Amino acid sequence: MSIIKDQAENLRKTFSKNQTKIILVTGGKGGVGKSIIAVNTAVNLAKMNKKVLIFDTDAGFANASILLGVSPSVSIKDYFDKKLTLDECIIKTPYGIKLLSTGMDIKDWISFQKNFTRKAIEEFFNIAKEHDYVIIDVSAGYNENLKPFYIAADNILLVTTPEPTAIVNAYTVVKALSILEVDGIVDVVINMIRKKSEANTAEQVLRKTIKEYLFKDIRNVFYINFDHIVHDSVKSQTPISSFKPSSNVANDLMNIAEKIENDKLFNNHKNNNLLKKLLLLFGFYNR
Repeated sequence: MSIIKDQAENLRKTFSKNQTKIILVTGGKGGVGKSIIAVNTAVNLAKMNKKVLIFDTDAGFANASILLGVSPSVSIKDYFDKKLTLDECIIKTPYGIKLLSTGMDIKDWISFQKNFTRKAIEEFFNIAKEHDYVIIDVSAGYNENLKPFYIAADNILLVTTPEPTAIVNAYTVVKALSILEVDGIVDVVINMIRKKSEANTAEQVLRKTIKEYLFKDIRNVFYINFDHIVHDSVKSQTPISSFKPSSNVANDLMNIAEKIENDKLFNNHKNNNLLKKLLLLFGFYNR
């Protein structure tokens, strides 16, 4: 038995099943508001007294830290470079959620995976198991390096806009998911809606595509209407749910968190084996 398999077997014996849910937020292209959805979903879940960790893998842009108004002073990269503990690499925010950034782009992350040991996985497990949700903000589009994240997710939020180019790119992500045979539940977020008719058309296209390629129905389609408040909240580096909590767009965003938290199908579906999901994230099943 290989060393990696030995490590995995020992970890299985060490850890029991856990209720932590992994939610991956992705988009077919940049500029669709993916990080805004990830951050506000996290903040809204925290408002429901849920413990949430955002895992920001989109280090080239570090949007999550900007949207939360915090400085990404530490990252997982410091775990290796400065010998910090993973817990010391976590940034606390004013909104009751925590942020962990890779501090590197996805290609570097893949090369760093080989440095993760039993100790590192144990540290990450001990952090993750203390949270109800781990929300992963990945880079837009799909490439092979993102495969572990998609496979490990309990729920995938696919963010798009009604624009034809965004729909085409979302379509490409769906085709990639079909090749991966992902088991996670796929929900769609149609963002920046100016005309409901355009959103309806986008929904019909994506429903048909997901049915054709993933052989499943979209369970939830969330509509987020265009609002200048979003731009203002980004400038102020404050999540919309705190910037203008009574606004229509804040209510739209709250609906996502409420559906996730209250959806019995999701809660019954979830893969409780947090260890297996973390082993996937850290590349143990791809070596």
